[in-house]
Amino acid sequence: MKRVLQILLFFVFGVHGIALGQSKIAGKISDVKDQVKLSDATVMLLTAKDSILTGFTRSDENGLFSLSKPDTGSYLLIVSYPKYGDYYTEISKDKDYSKLAVGLTKTATLLEEVIVTGRIPITIKGDTTEYDAGSFKVEKNAKVEDLLKVLPGITVDASGKITAQGKTVKKVLVDGEEFFGDDPTLVTRNIRSDMVDKVQVYEKKSEQAERTGVDDGQREQTINVKLKDGSKNGMFGKALLGGGTSNYYMGQLMLNKFKGSQKISVYGLFGNNGTTSMNWQDAQKYGGDSGVSYGDDGSMSWTNFTDPFSGQGVIGIPRAINSGVNFSDKFNKDKHNVNINYKYGRLSSDGDDETISTGLINNKSTKSVDTENDQHRANLKYDLNFDSLNTLTIRGGASRKNLWSDNKRKAYQFTPNMDTTVAEKTHETIKNTINELNFSTYFTHKFKKKGRSFTFDGQARRSEMIGDGYLFSEVKNSLVKKDTAGYTPIDSTDQRKERNNKNDVLGASVSYTEPLSKVWNLVVGTGIESSNNSSRVESFNKGADGGYNDLDSRFSNNYDFDRRSSRYKLAIVHTTDKFKFTVANNFNNDKLKQYNYYSQEGLSRSYFTYNPNVSAGYSFTKTKGLWLNYTGKNQLPSMTQIQPILDNSDQINRYLGNENLKPSFRNSLNINYNSFRILTGSYVYAGGNITLDKNPITQNIDTLKGLNIYTWNNVKGKTNTSVNIWSGYHFKLSKKLGLSNSPQFSLNMSDNNNLFNQQLNKVNTTNFNFTYNFKRDTKTGLNFDLNFSPQYRLMKSSLERNTNSNGFVFGSNGSVEYFISKTFKVYTNYNYTYEAATKAFDQKFEQFLLHPGVSKKFLKNESLMLDFMINDVLDQNKGFSRSASTSIFTQRRYDTIRRYYMLKLSWDFTKMFL
Repeated sequence: MKRVLQILLFFVFGVHGIALGQSKIAGKISDVKDQVKLSDATVMLLTAKDSILTGFTRSDENGLFSLSKPDTGSYLLIVSYPKYGDYYTEISKDKDYSKLAVGLTKTATLLEEVIVTGRIPITIKGDTTEYDAGSFKVEKNAKVEDLLKVLPGITVDASGKITAQGKTVKKVLVDGEEFFGDDPTLVTRNIRSDMVDKVQVYEKKSEQAERTGVDDGQREQTINVKLKDGSKNGMFGKALLGGGTSNYYMGQLMLNKFKGSQKISVYGLFGNNGTTSMNWQDAQKYGGDSGVSYGDDGSMSWTNFTDPFSGQGVIGIPRAINSGVNFSDKFNKDKHNVNINYKYGRLSSDGDDETISTGLINNKSTKSVDTENDQHRANLKYDLNFDSLNTLTIRGGASRKNLWSDNKRKAYQFTPNMDTTVAEKTHETIKNTINELNFSTYFTHKFKKKGRSFTFDGQARRSEMIGDGYLFSEVKNSLVKKDTAGYTPIDSTDQRKERNNKNDVLGASVSYTEPLSKVWNLVVGTGIESSNNSSRVESFNKGADGGYNDLDSRFSNNYDFDRRSSRYKLAIVHTTDKFKFTVANNFNNDKLKQYNYYSQEGLSRSYFTYNPNVSAGYSFTKTKGLWLNYTGKNQLPSMTQIQPILDNSDQINRYLGNENLKPSFRNSLNINYNSFRILTGSYVYAGGNITLDKNPITQNIDTLKGLNIYTWNNVKGKTNTSVNIWSGYHFKLSKKLGLSNSPQFSLNMSDNNNLFNQQLNKVNTTNFNFTYNFKRDTKTGLNFDLNFSPQYRLMKSSLERNTNSNGFVFGSNGSVEYFISKTFKVYTNYNYTYEAATKAFDQKFEQFLLHPGVSKKFLKNESLMLDFMINDVLDQNKGFSRSASTSIFTQRRYDTIRRYYMLKLSWDFTKMFL
């Protein structure tokens, strides 16, 4: 295996050595009449035969330019400059073009029409970069995602994540409209590239800024796919079916019907090989748990996200269905705009899992899991344009989730000498139904004075979880006093559990914007929000009559937690083309009320807090900028952290809330720098983040008679610190060979405090990570996309000095493909992981996953494709992970997808309407 990896690394890096120096096309660009040097003129080199872009640059401040001259073939050189006529000349292989004198004439003085043959691949229109889709070569029947991969300055990773001009693309629109919400993947993997006329890249303003005309500085990197006129009236789609050994299967059906402004789309995916994946935006819109949480200031934070219908991260072999339908249309001269979509997904799996923890806590558990996840979700968006000054947007959604699981588990707690102290055997079944409703309305009135506006935002949300289940467990604790016969007693539990959790939120806010000048705006606003939470968990022991009717108050709870919030905002916004600056003063008045119906005790508290926000951005040029943001925010405790529910489903590890928690305060500073050169497709980015949590809310641990009690507490007088630094540089190595690369570096450091057995435990972690991407993408001959990531991890604990997870980690993943002809290729995807032995785990981990295949296209239009692939040909996928948190080091091994062979047949179809 090591030899295979070494050969692979030698092979791909050896390709770089074949890049040879080339002669140059160079010269000076100036005004013919005045001899003024013209800087930033666009210089493009196209193939004479089919106008495919092969080289491009811009002139410098002295009007000079230079680019590589191809060794063979005939080419066309085009030079363009705003308000000047275009210059073009043929380039042949035998002539010298190293001292060109290019003179341009203003269009106002041209005496006759100049006809330029060929297409202009890239056009800059203000802050929008526009690509001509027909000027870039992709495989036949390729999708939009394949087109984006060959556009200069745009990258797409294996999961479909798009980066444009160094920034992550959050939205992909079709003719300026949302498509299946605004999920990028459903656009880029569903629409064919030959339907596309133009691709536009720009930073989309916030909805409020677009409506009011006042730029609030909030932008989202956006791609707009403009379709050809002939593509807007037709039906197209894709069908795929695959079958393999070991009963593996997969299938896909995507159908789209476009007719003018009307778009109807249907898709369905099914399989048991982890191929029904969505990204986090899709999961958020269509019923999954996106792992994204939103703050009162509109900020977003991410937790680890596992797509609920992909099968990734589940134990065993996933069996998944993922489907949806979308309808959108405009009526009455675009006065009404409707977008409706529905999503259904189902996932089931079963398998075994083994988890080992060491450090401050030493235990081991094995479990067999059988799960089912069934979800429905519907969404509606309606836009009503009353007139040019008044607009209304209504959004609504509803979802239902049915979750079922059957878990059998064995767990053991050990002393530091690995002597067993507690042994537990558990069998638990859970059945939960979760219903969610949400509604929001957004109204904007713009006054006749430019920049003056009034907005109203109202929202209502409800979520309810109703469930029940059964728990049977036996616990043998050697630290508990033995009985008279000298035997360790066994604590048995046989219970039925009922659960009912509710959360209702009502909120409304208004804001008014007043222009103070052309560049200064004042924003004032206020809002209220009411959040009512209730949680009831009842545990019933099995009685003498065999029924579950004996309430166990130790493991039951009936609890309310309500919050009333008033918010006030005063902000000043300064906006110019170069500089954007915002100071926002946010004042929150939060009143918390909690009541425990079992203890008949309640507690009320109120907090008036100041949460400032300062953001600034400076654009050196249209493609180079610096951005800074500071946020101070009080972190209120959640219901989960407060509610004192004692859960006995895991007897060894018990979790408690804390009714006396107080808010912590978080200071966060972010800075980012981006520099992008549009015509060379190269960009540099660097950034950093520092976060300080004062009096943090942390999960503290106490050990009592072999059991671990986890309790939320404020670590008073302490501050948790997190520092992240990152940088990267993407540039082309050889335009002729299609080689590009991207070295990236990141450093993550943190100091966190928690309590273990009432002693302060300070944990310091440091991660050094370097990633190198090496890529060739020409759709002829050899292509590859390879990533290499060496890193070193450090963890130090004040209470656990002898055990750590310090060690070297190396990862590499990517793909290699070779086109034998334009319709026949062989390929392989791979993933290599190495983790060195550490003091916490004295065995190294290493695996090399290799997935080779071969594909062939058929029919005149190449719409039929046959694909044969082998998943994990070396049969090394072990289902493995390691993690560390608060000086507890955890290692998991679980059942997962292993080696199988699969044959897939796919068909891309199109039918245009007259």
